[in-house]
Amino acid sequence: MTDELKKLVKNKQEVPHNEELGNNYYPTGWKPRAEYNNASKTGKVTAVVRSKDTTFDTILKDNGFDPNEFEVVNDTVRYSTWQTQLKGGEVADLYAYKFEVRKINPHHDEFFKELLNEVKKKPKLQAKKITGSNAFVYLMADWQIGKKDFGTLNTVKLIKESIVKAKNRIKELNKTGTLIDEIFVVGLGDLIENCFGFFPQQPYSIELNKSEQAHLTRKMILEIIDNFLPLANKIVLAGVPGNHGENRSGKGEVVTSRLDNEDTNCIQIVGEILEKNNRYKKVKTVVPESFHLALDIKGIRCGFTHGHMTGGGGDTWTKIEKLWKGQMFGWKPLGSCEILFSGHYHHLRTVQQAGRTWFQAPSLDASFEFEERTGYSTDRGVLTLTINKNGWDNLKIL
Repeated sequence: MTDELKKLVKNKQEVPHNEELGNNYYPTGWKPRAEYNNASKTGKVTAVVRSKDTTFDTILKDNGFDPNEFEVVNDTVRYSTWQTQLKGGEVADLYAYKFEVRKINPHHDEFFKELLNEVKKKPKLQAKKITGSNAFVYLMADWQIGKKDFGTLNTVKLIKESIVKAKNRIKELNKTGTLIDEIFVVGLGDLIENCFGFFPQQPYSIELNKSEQAHLTRKMILEIIDNFLPLANKIVLAGVPGNHGENRSGKGEVVTSRLDNEDTNCIQIVGEILEKNNRYKKVKTVVPESFHLALDIKGIRCGFTHGHMTGGGGDTWTKIEKLWKGQMFGWKPLGSCEILFSGHYHHLRTVQQAGRTWFQAPSLDASFEFEERTGYSTDRGVLTLTINKNGWDNLKIL
């Protein structure tokens, strides 16, 4: 360990106490110390001060925590006071605090400021009113950024190619009379690969750590939004959680809420960043507090789900149909949707029944192991289509 790293660790974990205290000792459990767990983004502080007017911000700073990035967990605060004899015989009052700290926004990692600064520098966009009555839907499904199998660079290349194709597609539709005035960019989950907890050899099949996967995913989402920005009056950025976005243990168990999910975190963070620049005022971000999302697109109720929360046996449609019927019976928002989009299974499939349509989106990921084991493979691509008051049209895989 380098001297610089030792110093950094020491500052975080070992707070020197006031030497004035001489031979007086702290009561059991009140010796000053600080610790921090980078995985959980939480820490603990025990501090002893001379002034009862010392603020929590001061205590945080003295123990290596920036008050702009960390906060005291209020219901964990414990307080004690006692008198002690200092060197020279002086009797002093001491005030002690013990509490937990947490990062104010644990998902603002080391890459957040980099992307924020990049967005802040972007020039103002010339306002241009676009006439139209159609929405263009671009679905981000199962990118699994960071996976070594197909290769991250190859996945990024496909995303960038799909952006160019989507822009050309919108221009083509406009020329043929299908005028686009709104664009919906919706994530269907599994945008990152994650690092472990899904299959035993996963740690050996990735080429980016989780923070790098998330950062690159955010950059790709931002690039999509930037390219679509001049092409519509309104852009909606939305998404649902997938299974690969979950925080899992090495045994495959979800260790936080399933909704504490990197897929939706990426979208939420991009949305937060876009709010810092008036250039993106036409962009609205939607992240549901559930596994499913229902949006009104040109008067048509559209539902979005990853597909991993379906239960029971049978093929994919059987599982989706059961989910959809359950949502209807329970009067859930997804149950009233005329169109349902899902991902998870990495191939295109569609079913029309009783006035409703289900689309299963293809992915940009490829599993060569699955292909070798089963013989099956599917074409990679991005599912796009248009929606107006009459329903969906112009389906195309980019």
